[in-house]
Amino acid sequence: MRDPDGTAIRLSDVTLGSVFHVLPEGINDTEHPLNEKTKASVLLVRLDEEKIKSERQRKWGVDGIVAYSKICTHIGCPTSLYEQRTNRILCPCHQSQFDALEYAKPVFGPATRPLAQLPIAVDDQGYLYARSDFIEPVGPAFWERNS
Repeated sequence: MRDPDGTAIRLSDVTLGSVFHVLPEGINDTEHPLNEKTKASVLLVRLDEEKIKSERQRKWGVDGIVAYSKICTHIGCPTSLYEQRTNRILCPCHQSQFDALEYAKPVFGPATRPLAQLPIAVDDQGYLYARSDFIEPVGPAFWERNS
């Protein structure tokens, strides 16, 4: 996991309540289509691990750090805001809000599906990395339609 400037992110860099916008390593160095680059945008947040409500969310994270797709499930805007006091991820386009403590499920606004969560881990040097690709579809449902 790297920030938009290409800097690798260590577990120790992510403090409680901090947010990082991350991309897969090398995504900007290759000729990936724009829609693949868009779908690869991730919001990395460190939550109070004791408050996380979902067991899967804990297993897919590291020490309270979780990674969610930045792409809103309503119409695909970037969910670039995090409100630490309420633990909500916010989409500025149509005000959808997602509960970061409960698998990023929508709690307000027009979005009806949770943000996709990315399973992450930490390597022996302390750097965060994705264990796999997203399991759920990223973004709004109409993006995944073939017709």
